[in-house]
Amino acid sequence: MFKAKVRFVLAAAFAGTAVSVLLGSQTDSADRHFESAKQPLPIRVFNVAKVPRRDLSRAEVEVTRVFAEADMEVLWAEGALDDSASLITDFSASNTLATGCKVASHAHDVSIRLLPHAPHGVAIGTLGFSLPCAAFGIDSTIFVDNCEGVTYQGSASFSKVLAYAIAHELGHLLLRSSEHSQTALMRARWDKAAWIRATVEGIPIDREQARRMRIELSRMASGAATGNSR
Repeated sequence: MFKAKVRFVLAAAFAGTAVSVLLGSQTDSADRHFESAKQPLPIRVFNVAKVPRRDLSRAEVEVTRVFAEADMEVLWAEGALDDSASLITDFSASNTLATGCKVASHAHDVSIRLLPHAPHGVAIGTLGFSLPCAAFGIDSTIFVDNCEGVTYQGSASFSKVLAYAIAHELGHLLLRSSEHSQTALMRARWDKAAWIRATVEGIPIDREQARRMRIELSRMASGAATGNSR
């Protein structure tokens, strides 16, 4: 397994994958409407890396807690590894407009893939990447060996590292952007102090980013409901 360095990058590993986009402009009243209509976030986890159930369950509990503190509900489901159609990766999703993604979110749920090894050429400290504008297939990918590398440094347990890698990438998906913050969950670089804090007290989502995530989550649910009614 790779050993991670002191600082770790949770941003996108590949050029043009977790792309920087802006949410479409909306009126304040529309934003308040979407934010008030809170919806759960269904997540399918494709455990290609075969992470032990105990570790994965602990990670899911931590992710659930982080998003619950920001008034978002996470619902977990196991993705079938023989579902080849769902495991496709839409790398063409980097095409964007100034006002946001060209293609709206393809579903009201999110698909996360846990890979055992990062591909050749990916930096050791990169824990995963997201495709915020994907039209189909996997939305986020986590590199389990690089998560284990953080654990080898002794700063956090494997389940904690896995949890915050997943939570961070979920943040990119709900923000529809590759943007980062200086602090909180969406920080770009996580040093030893950050991992210790994540272990001891947890790291929250920035309040303003959480507001935007709730709005996007409501839009996703609304779009799925419209599609199902046709």
